[in-house]
Order: sequence, then structure tokens, then C-alpha cells
Amino acid sequence: MASTLRLSNSFIILLLFSLWVVEAHTSRKLISIKEQQGQDVNHFLKDGDFDDPSLYVYFRLNDLKLGTKLRIYFYKNDLQKLPPLLTRQQADRIPFTKSKLDFLLDHFSISKDSPQGKAVKATLGHCDAKEIEGEHKFCGTSLESMVDLVKKTLGSNVDLKVMTTKIMAPTRDPISYGLYNYTFVEAPKELIGIKMLGCHRMPYPYAVYYCHGHKGGSRLFEVKMVTDDGKQRVVGPAICHMDTSMWDVDHVAFKVLKMEPRSGPVCHFFPLDNIVWVTK
Repeated sequence: MASTLRLSNSFIILLLFSLWVVEAHTSRKLISIKEQQGQDVNHFLKDGDFDDPSLYVYFRLNDLKLGTKLRIYFYKNDLQKLPPLLTRQQADRIPFTKSKLDFLLDHFSISKDSPQGKAVKATLGHCDAKEIEGEHKFCGTSLESMVDLVKKTLGSNVDLKVMTTKIMAPTRDPISYGLYNYTFVEAPKELIGIKMLGCHRMPYPYAVYYCHGHKGGSRLFEVKMVTDDGKQRVVGPAICHMDTSMWDVDHVAFKVLKMEPRSGPVCHFFPLDNIVWVTK
């Protein structure tokens, strides 16, 4: 469950490290999901659906109600296959900009035309891109830098609430990660009058988080869902971006939701390794 914190940077960093270890997930990892995915999801995919199950995190605003059933993908990866966390001192020694792409690919022994090389290029481009109007954004290359930038953006002397997605098994059955049907068992609870930043793990040779938020126009909810068989529950944040008029017309969310680009709100759940910072 989410908890409210007003503590030192060192304690928050320790907490985030614990979350990273326990809730490690790779929907945005360098290695293709299909290379490591153990679950056969074909029986969940209908004609015209997407082969990549990690796209099943998007939904529409009018889906946010008690009893709605959605197919959602949550996946937990082997920790040994995750990119490592670097300390601030280690990360600061390595350039982090698209202008140094050739140097970085050589440094990490990654081929430019490989899937990993293209992912590195995309991440650097994403992090180097200018903010759109009304947006706060930055990339944290270490837990220390992420915490400092969050506090700089949201305020250094405020109550912070860290929210993550959690999957729980009410019985002693093991948790099964993958693409499943989930139903809202309670009406989603909207968090009113808050500022927030969502931090997403990006594909890179070491842990990088892309954090962003909007000065207005987004609505954050806390949701509780259960699988069809009732054997596992999900509790966590979900966000609805109310104004998508400035989004890229080719954004994958528009394709997944089969909606006209920039025509309306887009909502999504957060993968297990994502972090949502909330402050009042």
C-alpha cells in the first residue's frame, strides 16, 4: 500500500531501493519481452489485438467504475536480468545525452542497429526532449538524483506519498504475473488537490527513470482490482491524462484504445517498477 513520508533523503532512497528489489518489472527493459516471457498469452488476444501484451495498461476514463473488467498486463522479471542501479557518483561519470550516443554505445559494447542500440537512442532522445507546455519532466540516472529532482519539482518541505502497484494473493497460492482479466472491486478513489510525478523505468544499460507531470489536466486514482478467479488482487495508482492535444499523433495509446489521436483523455495503470510521487 502507498505510505506517506516526510523523511530524509537517505531513508527515501533506502525505501526506493527496497521497492526496486521487491517490485522489479521489465515492461520497458532492453531485452524483448518475447525473449523472456513465460506466459502464453495467445488465448487472451483476439483478432486485431496487439501481440505485445505490455501495451495492455491503457484504458478509457469511462472504464473507471465499480464492476468494469479490463485485460491488464503486469509482469515481474528475474532480478538478475535487470539493468543495475548506479550510485550518483557512478552515474555522474557517464555522459547522458543523445549527442554522445556513439560514445555510449561503444562504452557499453552495444551495436547501433541492434534492438538494444535503438532503445538506448530512444531513451536518450526522450530524456533530451524539451518539455511541452505545462509539463514538468526529467530523467533520474540514480536514485539519489531522482529524489533530489522530485523534491526540487514538488517542494523540499512537503509531505510526500510514494505510490506503487502491488499484486497480492489473498491465499497462499503463488502470485502469477502476466496478462489477465481484472475487475474493479471498489469504486476508484480520486486523489483531489494534489501535485504528482510519475517515474517510469526506461530501457537503458543501467537503471534510468523518466519522471514527468503536468501542472494541470491529469487525474490520479487509487484502484483495487481482482482477477476472474479471485486468487489475486491489485492495489495501486492509475492516472488519466485529460488533455492529449499536444501528444504525438503516433502515440501507441491511441492505437491501443482505437481512438482518434488527441481526441480525448487517455488513462493507464503503472507497471510494478514505476513510482508515483504525490504531494498536497
